[in-house]
Amino acid sequence: MKVWKRSVFVVLWLVAGGGWGAEGMKSVWSGVYTDEQATAGETIYFNRCATCHGDDLGGVEKAPALVGASFRESWHGKTLRKLLERIESMPPDEPQAVSTDEAAKVLAFLLRSSEMPSGSSALPIDRAQLADITFERTKP
Repeated sequence: MKVWKRSVFVVLWLVAGGGWGAEGMKSVWSGVYTDEQATAGETIYFNRCATCHGDDLGGVEKAPALVGASFRESWHGKTLRKLLERIESMPPDEPQAVSTDEAAKVLAFLLRSSEMPSGSSALPIDRAQLADITFERTKP
C-alpha cells in the first residue's frame, strides 16, 4: 500500500510541473532582457555585426537575416544558450571576437528587434540559465 501511495504522489508531482525539465523553462516572450541591455547591444551590433548582417539586420550576401520570419523560424524551439553560442562564434574568420557579456547584449538587441518584450531583469550570461529560455517565433 505504501508503494502505491508513493507512486501516486510522484505522478502528481510530475504532472504538476515538479520535474522532467518543465521547471524553470521560460519563453523569450516573458521579458528576459532589459532595455538598457538591448541598447548596449545595439551599439555593439553596429560596431561589429552590421557589416555582414546589414544596418537593417536583414542579412548581406551569405550572412543571414537576424530579424523577420526566417530568423524566427530558424530559431523557434531552440534555447537562448544556442543563440548566444552562435553569436560568440561570429565572425567566422574571428570567432570569439565578442565577450560573453557583449554577446548577451547583442542577443538582447536581437530580441528587441524581433519585437519581443523587455523585462526588469537582465538577460543572464550563465549558460545553464540561458538553456532554460526558449526562443518562440510567436507569443504563446
